[in-house]
Amino acid sequence: MPSFYLFAASSEGRVYTLSTNSGAWRELPYLGLEFKKICAVPNFLWAIGGDRQVYVHVHGLDVPIRIREESYENERWLPIEGFSKTLLPTDRYRYSSADGSVERGVDKIRLPSMAWQWDGDWHLDLELDGQPLTEDGWMYALDFPATYSAKKSWNSYVRRRKWVRYRRYAALNSWCAVAPLHKDPTQEPFIDVAIGGTCVPNAPAGTLCVWAITAHGRAMFRTGVSKTAPEGLRWTAVPTPTGSELAQISVGPTGLVWAVLHNGRVIVRTGVTRDNLVGDSWLDVKTPVAASSLRIVHVSVGTDAVWCVTNDHHAWFRRGVKGEAAGISEDSAIGKGWVEMVGNISMVSVAANDQVFAIGAADRCLYHRSGVTSADPTGKKWRLIQCPMQISRTSSSLSIVSRKSGGSSSTPGSKHQSFSNLYSKEKEKGVVETCAVIETVLNSSTGSCSSNGGPPGLLKNERWKLSADSPPTIGSLNLNDRHKQRTAALRETSHASSAPAADVVEVVTGKFETQLRNPRAWSPVRSVGSVVGTEAHPESDSTVFESDSTHHGSDVFLGEDDDHTGSQFWTECGILWSCVASGAVTVDASNMPNWFNEQTSDSKVDVNANWRKDIVNKLQRRQEKLAKLQTVAKFEKAVELSSWVKSADARYQRPGGEFEDCIIELEWVSSGSGTDTNSSENSRSGDSGTFTVLSPDGAATKIQFPLSDITCVQCCSEAGAPRIAIHAPHLPVNCSPVKLQFSSDSEMEDWLSHLSSVCSQINTMVGKPAGNAIWITSELGDVFVFDPANMKAHQTSEPSEGYVEKMDVSTCETPYYNTLYNGMPCGTELEISGCVYDDADQIRFDLQSHSAVKVQPHRVEKHRVIALHLNPRFNERTTVLNSMKESEWLDEIRNDKMAFAPGATFSLKIRALQDHYLIIVNNAVYTDYKYRIDPESVTRLYVSGRIKLFNVLYRCPSLIVSMERMHWRQMGGHIKRIFNSGVDVVWGISCDNTGWVYNGGWGGMFLKGLEGSGKINPMIDTHTYYVYENQRWNPISGFTAKSLPTDRHMWSDATGRQKRSKEHTKLLSTHCEWISDWAIDYNIPGGADKEGWQYAIDFPANYHAHKKLTDCVRRRRWMKRCRLSSSGPWQELSQSKILDAALQVLDEDVDHSCSGERNTAVAAWAIASNGDVLIRHGVCSLNPRGDAWEHITSDQPLVGISVGPTGQVWTVARNGMVFFRYGISRQNPCGDAWQQVEAPAGVTFKAISVGRAGIWALDNQQRLAVRKEISRTFPEGSHWQFLPNAANVPPHTDQHCGFRSVSVGSEVWAISLNGIICRRCGITEENPAGVGWNLGIAGQWQNVSVEGYM
Repeated sequence: MPSFYLFAASSEGRVYTLSTNSGAWRELPYLGLEFKKICAVPNFLWAIGGDRQVYVHVHGLDVPIRIREESYENERWLPIEGFSKTLLPTDRYRYSSADGSVERGVDKIRLPSMAWQWDGDWHLDLELDGQPLTEDGWMYALDFPATYSAKKSWNSYVRRRKWVRYRRYAALNSWCAVAPLHKDPTQEPFIDVAIGGTCVPNAPAGTLCVWAITAHGRAMFRTGVSKTAPEGLRWTAVPTPTGSELAQISVGPTGLVWAVLHNGRVIVRTGVTRDNLVGDSWLDVKTPVAASSLRIVHVSVGTDAVWCVTNDHHAWFRRGVKGEAAGISEDSAIGKGWVEMVGNISMVSVAANDQVFAIGAADRCLYHRSGVTSADPTGKKWRLIQCPMQISRTSSSLSIVSRKSGGSSSTPGSKHQSFSNLYSKEKEKGVVETCAVIETVLNSSTGSCSSNGGPPGLLKNERWKLSADSPPTIGSLNLNDRHKQRTAALRETSHASSAPAADVVEVVTGKFETQLRNPRAWSPVRSVGSVVGTEAHPESDSTVFESDSTHHGSDVFLGEDDDHTGSQFWTECGILWSCVASGAVTVDASNMPNWFNEQTSDSKVDVNANWRKDIVNKLQRRQEKLAKLQTVAKFEKAVELSSWVKSADARYQRPGGEFEDCIIELEWVSSGSGTDTNSSENSRSGDSGTFTVLSPDGAATKIQFPLSDITCVQCCSEAGAPRIAIHAPHLPVNCSPVKLQFSSDSEMEDWLSHLSSVCSQINTMVGKPAGNAIWITSELGDVFVFDPANMKAHQTSEPSEGYVEKMDVSTCETPYYNTLYNGMPCGTELEISGCVYDDADQIRFDLQSHSAVKVQPHRVEKHRVIALHLNPRFNERTTVLNSMKESEWLDEIRNDKMAFAPGATFSLKIRALQDHYLIIVNNAVYTDYKYRIDPESVTRLYVSGRIKLFNVLYRCPSLIVSMERMHWRQMGGHIKRIFNSGVDVVWGISCDNTGWVYNGGWGGMFLKGLEGSGKINPMIDTHTYYVYENQRWNPISGFTAKSLPTDRHMWSDATGRQKRSKEHTKLLSTHCEWISDWAIDYNIPGGADKEGWQYAIDFPANYHAHKKLTDCVRRRRWMKRCRLSSSGPWQELSQSKILDAALQVLDEDVDHSCSGERNTAVAAWAIASNGDVLIRHGVCSLNPRGDAWEHITSDQPLVGISVGPTGQVWTVARNGMVFFRYGISRQNPCGDAWQQVEAPAGVTFKAISVGRAGIWALDNQQRLAVRKEISRTFPEGSHWQFLPNAANVPPHTDQHCGFRSVSVGSEVWAISLNGIICRRCGITEENPAGVGWNLGIAGQWQNVSVEGYM
């Protein structure tokens, strides 16, 4: 589960947070300001300070908020002057926006507030639609509204170029004051604030809604607030009904607003939509009971739930609220009625998924409402949240703990807190003793600071006069050093300022701006108790410039568990809560975090007790003694062989036909030896089983095969049709895979779990795979792995012989074909034995390569390639040796010495040496044959003629990996893309771009508990379904659903070839659930108008948002989101969403892995959701998650990344351009700058992979390209070579021609469009593109990772 945060404020005004992945409260750094009210959404916290002003806190962002400012410089051509700054009166501005409607002078573009700073100077953007521009950056066109091109032509009368500059939000992980309503903040302070709107229907991503209430009872809406503009633009007063004074307000995730009046009534804002976030009008809602004494004092809004608290401390639930429809339906906004809940509550907070948190009225403790689901939105009971607390030594709670415990910390079980306080209707009076303690503790804390060496009693203004060096840059310090400096600087100034110092910002000094030595900065200044932004004086206020730019973006807190200065104290005291904010937390009611301590002390078990260790040691010694016994096989087995048979009704798909009814039967015979690694051979020889498909009456057998033949069992379900596919390559042609369809998802999952379990037992593959395994994902998100250790066990591995594969030729007749998956590299030997028939005229032995494919405009040419042709001709009494290139024989070599004879047996050995083949016949050297074609390009053995084969042995120095015999074991979880480093560090990315880390386990939901490990965690993924609505224009009725006979379907997919409809879109399994209704997608690429339509000349053309005169068709995209619940051996990587990742063990780190405790460093890079680059520090074998992200800027938003073994980083931009990072070294792991790699004209790439086998890329036409002429001097190479996609040339077909993904390590593997796993063969330094593909099973694969495969 991803980690989320629950925020709460104590009675002292301190802010704490509790993570779902943690069991302890942590205090946000205290900076001298207390808070009365807090509200939260993920990564953003809004609050009301003790000075009654509004503050915003941005945290947990690995990628800083970085906005690109653009300004287009326009010029027109004049007959005399040429291109000039002089424009016509009807032309656009000299400096304008992209469409020319807004003036955008570079000297007039300023920072929104003091919390922002410029990130670099103005510079030219030198690209246009993925193609590079000249150095001056000009783009030419006939007129300004026309289409621009990079080249100037005779009719280019206007030109423009784009100036770009970035600004960055500098107040991360700190409290930033929002501008007050008036110059005098005390004129109209704030009393409440609320944030929500993260899920406003159809709103742009990142939209937020912030409402506030002033002391005059006015409602204020903050316009322009979003995830890229945390502060917003301005306050806007929203009129309320006459005589209504607001006291409290709440905003839901869908933008629904409820407000409480001073008279105890509630009003609701209606008409909140993506186009009108403020809404239209207010509606009045009656109190729960029509009694004058009962008033509502607090309300909280969720998605489909509204809770309130009345003045008698009772909680009430509002039924009938539907947040998704609240903007267009008044009934959905106000609900239908109140339901009273049991409890003594003072405040309630509803999360985005309608989970409820509350604060008790009497004990001021924090509670969670258990059992809240969509079926039961009111839940079951209140559960007390009990977690240890990290409190500052400046807090008065520390004094309470010391007096209450007498110097010893208490435990949650020793708390004297009773649920009777929660359910009691009696009100307890507050304890006034705390007020006196606060003053005492603050005084003592000041003394403690001076004892640590700091200047005692140093005032704030004096601290600002301390000298400080210029802040270090992001790349100039080690991450740990920056972390320590940042923590120390913060703690040093924690008593002096009421808000943290932020980064340096720049000022405007002319036409283009440069960074000054002493620029202005965001500085906290006290003004009537308020923290208000102003400009500091750089000469005297130098502490403001203490570096805060070296922050860890993902840290909500500073210092984590390390507290070297002793400023933090861990305790389990009962703190008094005043406010709770659950808008940023998402918890599953069925899998709650470890926040509750309801067990007694008797139930605790000491797993490290001495008696337990003694028993475990004795059992281990006993097992070691039994393993050493030599006569174990002579003893009678203590456990008899066990067998079972499982059968069910299903539907079986005949090869190339329809599904028909059948009975399937699984028979399993177990030796009872289990899966002990010491008895793996016994397991393989003893465990067995068969799978049978019978006719519906059970009389006839349609197909039957042993379980040992199965190489993969995977789910291949479609909507409404639960199916599994069983791959067994030894079956007859076109019979594999065996596809079975079941009547329900539960039955399909039951069979999937049993088949996966028995196949794993037969192949003795359980638990964690080897580090050099190959990982792969399917279209459905299932994760599989191929462990080469299993294949090594079946091949003879001796130092003298290497790896040997014995090919079964007992039933084979000539002509005989067999694939040589490793080719014939140096050291490889092929041994063939057999007998020549008496009537043989000639026999033939060929080492063949893949055919050379040449794609012509109207045809595809295949040219045969034979590396070695050995042809004994008995009728001519000679032996011919030759080679064929491009279907033409080369000069043949004849040898009249006959080593073969009709009617005689023979033994032939072909051994590949450094520069020739050594041919040995009947254990005597016959001849040698110098290479004419690269031996590594050899792919198969061909034998023909009147001959009977006895044995064929294939010896190779490296492991022989048979593509069809690779056993793919399902690991568990739901992952879209997978990345393996080769040293036990495996990452994955799900459909919602959440990063996951493999934790070394095995199992999950697919195994149903039959096998697996204890490292299984729940996983939640989201997926979006799209349906396109198409219309054509006609002169009579305009745009209608009537189309031409040649048009696409009126409801289709994106290509228009597949018919789709909203009514027939179904979920894939019972683990999926809809989380939204069908809605128009306004964020479609290319833009859309107010109704969501896109226009084009015709359907295959490019779409745009505004209708033109020549547009005859239009379309709009409908979307619906679903959520998938799964489980597997994965844990969340970080809070940040990532689009792509790359893991690589660098060559310079390989030698350091041979220590006693293997801990190899891994270079880990990723692409953030906004297209920026992230580098993960601290990733190694023992710490696969790493420590923290570091951000690296990029002018272009990126979508793909890869890291080579030498450390070079290659990326692909969203516009299809390719870049590589230069300047990377051990001292500078982030590198210096990005350099563009030019692509051929009209080519745009979408993915790239770098490894020892070269640099490969995938373009938007699904073609693969390899970088040529790579050397140490020019590591970026010189040009791209494209591999042709020829229809009907494997792995391509007529309908699927191209590739989905590519992965490069020591070898090159790819996934074709029809889901076949492929390996490139014949790759050499002279031919980095290789010669052809070896094909594996068609498992509907999606993504593969071989970076760690060696």
